[in-house]
Formats: sequence, structure tokens, C-alpha cells
Amino acid sequence: MSIRYARMLIGLCVCLAGARAQAADDVTLRLNTVLNGWHCVWHMARDKGWFTEQGINLKSIGESRGSADTVQLVAVGTDTFGVADPSVTIASEVQGLRVKAVFSLINKSSLAVITPADKPIRVANDLRGKRFAVPASSSVPPLFQAVMKRNNLTENDVRMVTMDAGVVLTSLVAGQVDGVLLGLDGVPDLDARGFKYTYKTFADLGVNTPVSSVVTTENTIATNPDLVRRFVSVTQRAWEEAVRNPDAVVDACSRTKPTISRETYRKQLDIVLTLLASDATKGHPIGWGAAADWDSALQVQKEYRNLKTDQAATTFFTNDFLPTE
Repeated sequence: MSIRYARMLIGLCVCLAGARAQAADDVTLRLNTVLNGWHCVWHMARDKGWFTEQGINLKSIGESRGSADTVQLVAVGTDTFGVADPSVTIASEVQGLRVKAVFSLINKSSLAVITPADKPIRVANDLRGKRFAVPASSSVPPLFQAVMKRNNLTENDVRMVTMDAGVVLTSLVAGQVDGVLLGLDGVPDLDARGFKYTYKTFADLGVNTPVSSVVTTENTIATNPDLVRRFVSVTQRAWEEAVRNPDAVVDACSRTKPTISRETYRKQLDIVLTLLASDATKGHPIGWGAAADWDSALQVQKEYRNLKTDQAATTFFTNDFLPTE
């Protein structure tokens, strides 16, 4: 091979490498709450370079005050992808925010009534006369309303007090409320405070719906489906790694926010790992959504939030971007 030809090949390789670098898509991800142990799955993937390998420049992973805020930020283009409750995604789409779930993550309900250990909720009637804190902008209220109606309780029987997400647990520890309505992935922080608690899940009380998915806009799906496919591929790879090696996720959490203990991060992650599959999604890969689960979320919205729509549950999510191999 001549020197001149070799230089031409080197130049061509450099140009191609530069083209690939320039073609990387800038992406942001918005979480559904403040950082939690299971959120660090995406931090781990970014640290390992998996997004870069797929031509994605993940510029930021931002915290949020709740799924409603997250969907709004994604819908207006502030963020490319978001982690949001399917119930919020459904309601937002019907209200005109063109978003869709492309990765169904937590398909078994983690929502629970969390109370002091010495004042447990054993049966639904124990809810009567109680005050429960709920994070602002969360999807909990309609689902808890479904719990109340399912158990013949009215809004006069049980009171929900809306608070900023950052002070919900503090209100419980301080005795300002009888309990809080949260996902179990948020509970381990109470362990760190030395607070003894117990819980009753919404499913135990008769209402079970999926609670987390990755969403993006319908415009992004239409104009850059390859980006969606690559992002979903990395997300699935990361969650498969989390199942095999949860300590790697905890390591990423500790690098991102070292003020929270590794034990807390690990407990939060472990809870979510048990909730990835519902009865309807068992046997399918992580991220696969079941029409039955999404229909459950849709029916709750229609029955308890007066949501008006003739759209089928399959309108609000898709499995089309999951890897086929």
C-alpha cells in the first residue's frame, strides 16, 4: 500500500468519525421525582458510555416534582424523554398534550398508604377519619379516589392534603398527618430517619395499575423514530444490567448524589426490581407494556376522574421501539 493511499484511508476514517460525532443526538431525560435509587439506572448507562455508543448525547437527567410536571416539560420540548405515571400520560394525551409511552417500566402498582408502625391500616375501613399527605403534581389522588370508591368511602370520610414532594415524608415523621400516599420506592428514606412504619398497598385495597413508563412526544416519534429506538434500546439494556448487577446502579447513585446512603439507594432499587413485571407482562422483556394493564389505568381515569375519551388503551403506549433480538 502506498503512503499516499494510506493517508487517504486515514483521512477518510477521520472524516467518518467526525460525521458520527456530529450526528449524535442531544437528549435530556426528566425523572418523575427527586433522585431515587432506581432512577440511577440511567446514570449508570450514561457513565458506562452506552448512550454515546448509540449516538446519543445525554446532556442531563433532571429531577421533577411529579409526573404531571414531567409530562408538561416533555410535551413543550424542554425535555426529550420523561419518566411518568401511565395514568398521567393518558390524561395528558386526552387533554391535548401529544405524548406517548415508549417503554412500560413498572407494571405492578407500588402505590401504598404508609403509616406509623403503631397506627397501621389493616383494612380499608381503617382509612376512615384519617388525613393523608400526597405530593403535589402526582398521579396519586385519582387512584386513591378509586381505592375509596372501591371500599365504599367518600371524600368526607378521608382527607387528602396536597404538599410539596420534599416535605411529604417530613409531615409523617412530625405527626402532622396520619399517613402518606406514595410509591413504595420512596419509603426507604424513612429507614434512614429511624422512623418505624407500615404500609398497605393500593392493590391490597382493591386497585392495581401500572405506575411508571418512559414517554416522549408523538412529534419525536414521527420525526426521529431511530432516536427513540436507540434510547429505548439503551434503557432496556440498563435495566437488564440492573437486575444482574444492582450494585453498579448504587455506585452511580453515590457518584450523582453522595449525601444519601448506599443502603437507602439499594432498598429503593430492590423494591422497584420486584415490580417491573405484572401478571400480564410476565414472560415478556423489560419495558414491554400489556394492554390489560394500561386499560386498568384508563378505566380508573374514566371512572374516578371523569376522563372523557373513546380511545383504546393501546393509543397511549407502544411496544414498537423495543429491541426485537
